Amino acid sequence: MKQIMPWIKASRLPSQSYIFLPLLLGQSVYYYNENHLNPITFLLVQLFGIFNQLYIVYANDYADRETDLKNETFTIFSGGSRVIAEGKLKSHSLKKAGILMAILCTIVSSVTAVYTGKTILIVLNLCAIFLLYAYSYPPFRLSYRGGGEFLQMLGVGMILPTYGYLAQSGDFSHFPIELFYILLPMNLACAIATSLPDAPSDKISKKKTITVLLGDPLAKTVLLILEIVTYLFFIRYLQIHFSYFEKDFYHYIPLLGIFGSILGRKGKPGGYSISLFVFFSIFFALSVQIELILYFFYG
Repeated sequence: MKQIMPWIKASRLPSQSYIFLPLLLGQSVYYYNENHLNPITFLLVQLFGIFNQLYIVYANDYADRETDLKNETFTIFSGGSRVIAEGKLKSHSLKKAGILMAILCTIVSSVTAVYTGKTILIVLNLCAIFLLYAYSYPPFRLSYRGGGEFLQMLGVGMILPTYGYLAQSGDFSHFPIELFYILLPMNLACAIATSLPDAPSDKISKKKTITVLLGDPLAKTVLLILEIVTYLFFIRYLQIHFSYFEKDFYHYIPLLGIFGSILGRKGKPGGYSISLFVFFSIFFALSVQIELILYFFYG
């Protein structure tokens, strides 16, 4: 049990939702168009998501091991899993685990490609692996050089939903491109949110995150603007495709995330309020995706 618990902590299981939902969203779009899903493909896609998330957290923990040692303002939403900083796992173990998860991602996507006849899935898998590599590792290391949040936005907001959809359909011509107007700003906002608590150690480590470059107040303002833009596109999309949406109240739920973020807007790294701010920002992103999934499955 002493050996298992550090790995469970390193796996950051709650963050599986960041990967699970975009993949499910892509498949739900196909279901909305065709009214059926291939169950084996569904399982293979979500299995890919499990390995992809584990690759991200293990590889990122290893890449950020020195910065995490300096981080005294980490939260449950940021700052890595802390297993290296706390001496619970060796850094080389996380490195090997990250490589293994990348291999398993490639194996699963290859099996899915053979099963479905869609080789584009292998390309999308390699793109997903590369985005994390470019985010955390030299010669790119954009989480330090600047622009890392945009890589996260592209991976979660574009690559994963596309992967889920194409795995089921293989035809991108029927994918609603307007969804990206919702998913891209939303995921950029979420990427900014999770960097807010780590700003002091990121600054020491010379990480050029949006929060470090803009400063805390302006970064939060940009984040809130992105969430408002996301919500406006979200409502417009529902109006066009689901006319009955005005009869329910579910589309108001993401607003709780925006209002909650506003309440915690003055929070500083190391304080309770910043965790509140990040929580509601994540709540906003998850609630928008869950509602879209439900509309596609039951609309």
